[in-house]
Amino acid sequence: MSENISIINNVNTTSTEVKCPSCGASGGIKYDPATSTLTCPFCGHSSELQLPARPAEELDFNAAIQRANVNWGYIKKLIVCSNCGGQTLYDAEQVTGACPFCGSTSVAPAAENEQIMAPNAVIPFTITQEMTQQCFVNFLQKKSRLCEGVMDCKLENITGVYLPYWTFDVDTVTDYVVSTGNYIPEGYTNSQRFSGVFYQTFDDLFVFASDKIRNPYLPKIQRFDFSKAVPYSPKYLAGYAAERYTVGLNDAFERAKKKIPRLIDRDISIFEENAIKCRAYVDKATTTYYNAKYRYLLAPVYIATYRYKKNRFQVAINGQTGQTYCDAPSKWPKMIITLAIAGGITYLILMILITLFPDFFSI
Repeated sequence: MSENISIINNVNTTSTEVKCPSCGASGGIKYDPATSTLTCPFCGHSSELQLPARPAEELDFNAAIQRANVNWGYIKKLIVCSNCGGQTLYDAEQVTGACPFCGSTSVAPAAENEQIMAPNAVIPFTITQEMTQQCFVNFLQKKSRLCEGVMDCKLENITGVYLPYWTFDVDTVTDYVVSTGNYIPEGYTNSQRFSGVFYQTFDDLFVFASDKIRNPYLPKIQRFDFSKAVPYSPKYLAGYAAERYTVGLNDAFERAKKKIPRLIDRDISIFEENAIKCRAYVDKATTTYYNAKYRYLLAPVYIATYRYKKNRFQVAINGQTGQTYCDAPSKWPKMIITLAIAGGITYLILMILITLFPDFFSI
């Protein structure tokens, strides 16, 4: 599907470059989630970043062409990984030699004339890099039969990165027909049909806005509190990379709408069942969408690895909630194999005994 975002050319992206108010340095300044401050590595000056009093604005979907914006607030460079395809934005001064998602060093700058739509909302990091080890340990403590020594592993290559999401609010009106009764392959028993109109509002339906990331654990840690999103400011990104979106606004809205019909069918069935005190099944539903609003939002994660014996494992951590997921070496496979071998040996011995002493086993 073609993208309906018209990029605004000739935008000055250096107008609000993050600089130290004390010494004027711009390189290396980083946002600290623990104190909500920006800290200069050269003079040590810290300035508190006040959270906005208002939430991040949701934009009119139909006015997206007029509202498109490529102003990230300061110079960004786009790095493309030839291994996993990840497209990551860094501060212009930041030096990077590896992809934050797969660790590959096969990265190269994208074309300098690449125009990248800027987000209008961000969920700031609240988990610090120092807290990630405890998040990792907390996750492992919930696992059973871990191999000896796994709990002592330390996270390595910890990288904080903002991931792109589209969120949508939309009102719906659905014309529907339901059947009631007990369903059998031939139809419904004691069936009746009802028609009606159902109104429903959906808030913060989210779509992950990148098809390029290969980390398999990111979908398992996406329970962000989108209500905590604040208006975008480049200061929250100071010192962090940001993955650019590769799923456009139109495609994302179509993906969001695919989630809606089953939710509406479920709620219509519940509504009718409560009204008529009988099972209800949606036969037909036609939904119209209106008042659609969207946000292009960045959400925080940490990507890391740990080494156990000769193997390296990937770890993903939600930078807002600390939710963690990774693979962990377990004793279960060895236990299952051991039990299978023991069962096989027992069966073999039993067969030999039956062959040697048939009279005994026939009693």
